[in-house]
Amino acid sequence: MGITAAETSFLLHLHSSLYCSFGFFGSPLLKTYGFRVVAFAGASLMIFGIFLSSFANSYGFLILSISILIGLGQGILMPATYLATYTYFKKRLTVAISLSATGASLFLIFMPKVCDILLTHVRRKYTVLILFTISLLSLVGCYLLKTLNTGSNESDKSVELLNKNNGKLEENANVKEEENKLMPNSNPVYRDTTIPAKKEESIAQKIYSLFDLELLKQTSYVLVVIGLGISFAAELNVILMMQFVLPELSGFLRSDVAFVTSVQYTTDIIGRLAIPLVSHYFEVAPKIMYGGALVAATVARTVLALCGKSGTTVYMCCALLGLTKGARAVFQSVIIPKYVPLEKLPAANGLNMLFTGVVSLMVGPIIGAIHDATNSYVPALHTASALSCICVILWVSEFVFSKCKTVPHDG
Repeated sequence: MGITAAETSFLLHLHSSLYCSFGFFGSPLLKTYGFRVVAFAGASLMIFGIFLSSFANSYGFLILSISILIGLGQGILMPATYLATYTYFKKRLTVAISLSATGASLFLIFMPKVCDILLTHVRRKYTVLILFTISLLSLVGCYLLKTLNTGSNESDKSVELLNKNNGKLEENANVKEEENKLMPNSNPVYRDTTIPAKKEESIAQKIYSLFDLELLKQTSYVLVVIGLGISFAAELNVILMMQFVLPELSGFLRSDVAFVTSVQYTTDIIGRLAIPLVSHYFEVAPKIMYGGALVAATVARTVLALCGKSGTTVYMCCALLGLTKGARAVFQSVIIPKYVPLEKLPAANGLNMLFTGVVSLMVGPIIGAIHDATNSYVPALHTASALSCICVILWVSEFVFSKCKTVPHDG
């Protein structure tokens, strides 16, 4: 369609921005309707977007189907699935997220090659319609999400106890009622002079409470959100650019790119499964593992930018990028639960996704514009690496500063 790199970057980053930003507004929905209903709504919207994409014939149509519909659908769906996993697991959360992310990626090993074959034989429209048919399976997954009823036994015991002691409870209630009549605090006559009426909350206070904005007072949480948002936007941009980077730097054909993508997703799965298990065994903090993955990805991108003409080097760098991508996919989901209680987790994830969406929408077009201005993806790769390093530097600085505050000083 003659779409430039900046326009392609904007389209894909608008998608990720809406996907991330709507996670913020999904918090009240999860509190009201539960994760199964919310997941159904998000999956349905996403499926409809995929269906419409098969008929896209202009850049504006792609904005509607991919960026808006699929983006909003994912933004509604993903927080619901994350909350379900956080509800089911506690001590082995890292392992559970690892297995879940690994299973989700198995499909991606062979799908690039399948799409390449389909595009060759049945062209774009029917290829996307086949993907639409496969996406209908997500509704089955939504149906299988169930809310754990951990308090059922206690509730049954309480009901039984109330039935056995019904007479005593009624008697106690009558005595309490007589006592309350004599107490001035509960008598309407004395209410104005003893206990002031509860002030009604303002709209700002209700919003503050609804979205748990008091989380922004926690410095450690805010720094985690900033680091995750910046690094996510940078790493996502590299993932989206890779299908354009390899033909430019290495002269790869579409079939070659599909094969490299399959290799990358294979190591991605290894990263999702093996690295978190090692981290769980040695009890290494998810934040440290995530930072280490960013450093390794930066090294791989730098080597790729400098030695992109060597086929062997390209395969090794892409394999390492896949490994770090899989590790980050797991650890970025378990960092925030270490900082907030379960009841505030939907809001904490929502705030994180909102910031990530805003940053992604800003960073994506900038990196695309850098490519269009220089006519090369090398500066774009270096820019993404610099942004990822900001996350590592920020977290290391916080760690050093916190250690300095806890060290006692003489005198």
